[in-house]
Amino acid sequence: MPKVTVLMPVYNGDRYLREAINSILTQTFQDFEFLIINDGSTDSTREIICSYNDPRIRLINNEHNLGLTRSLNKGLKLAEGEFIARQDGDDVSEPERLAKQIAFLKTHPEVALVGTWYKDIDPQGSLIGKCNLPCNSTEIRWNILFYCPFVHSAVMFHKSTIVEQVGFYNEAFSYAQDYDLWWRIARRLPVANINEYLMKLRTNPDSMTATYGNVVDDEPLQIKFSNIGYLLGWDEAKKWSDAALFRAITLLWIGSPDDLKDLNLQDLHKTIEEIFRIHQAFCNYYKLEQRECKKHRHQVSTHLSNQLLGLTYSYLVQDKYDAWQIFNIAYRLNFRILLTKRAMRLYLKLLIESRLVKKMRYLIREKLKLQQI
Repeated sequence: MPKVTVLMPVYNGDRYLREAINSILTQTFQDFEFLIINDGSTDSTREIICSYNDPRIRLINNEHNLGLTRSLNKGLKLAEGEFIARQDGDDVSEPERLAKQIAFLKTHPEVALVGTWYKDIDPQGSLIGKCNLPCNSTEIRWNILFYCPFVHSAVMFHKSTIVEQVGFYNEAFSYAQDYDLWWRIARRLPVANINEYLMKLRTNPDSMTATYGNVVDDEPLQIKFSNIGYLLGWDEAKKWSDAALFRAITLLWIGSPDDLKDLNLQDLHKTIEEIFRIHQAFCNYYKLEQRECKKHRHQVSTHLSNQLLGLTYSYLVQDKYDAWQIFNIAYRLNFRILLTKRAMRLYLKLLIESRLVKKMRYLIREKLKLQQI
């Protein structure tokens, strides 16, 4: 029985398939089976897989296209390894990936699932950037309320633990099936990310939109609402009369200043209050000790303060009064923020450009004119 099953469903993925397969076959850790599910491909996918003469490759051909989620569940049932490692047909695993994940899970037996940081590459394989993800369970469990803090291609998990205690991928999801499963795992079992770039994620958003359409946005939104609603209790969550508040909560945590420009001051106050209400429910659900809860609340406050500083910059041009108000909210959330260079520069800019200073300048000029007469 192999230690690891590397599970890779693929559909019409011949363009990048060799690179993905080679990245697994050249791993420094060798005790694995490579379970590749050809999901009814009509291109040269099958021929490429069959061109390899490696006993670790186990090819399953679907008679017709089942879709990613059903193929993943089929693979989970067929997998013989103690651990499941995911790999997509257009991504690239670094040579040490499997070895480092196995070593981590051996030294952290309480962790049910582990991912890694990743590098973004373009369709040609050139580096676009690097992405750091939260690493410990508390940070992941909090951030998973707002976005998916795992890369599907980079995860490894205990097969029996997940299947027996959590279940399979939810086949109601076509695109965000991984996000849904990670959330269900995280709310029951410890999870982690390794703070090393062990995966290259190929960015090709046009293909996702072409394949899944609106579900690229709709499914993650549905999962986020389910996550937060689960913590608050559905009766509380359903009091939100429309999606505006929920959208504002998500954007305030992970959005850019441009995303937040439509928020007025009243909405901003309400959104912050809701985030802290969610945080209290979060601490209660995971039974965080008072010290840990206080520490994490400070982290939440600091993050929100930094988000508000960015929003203050964007308001400098359109409304300096509102900019002052937003800066004041940021300061009240975390007074130490004034000690940062970024905040000091912003404070001085606000002071110099404030209406009060401009009025004083005007009065001084008028007084000088009178003295010259």
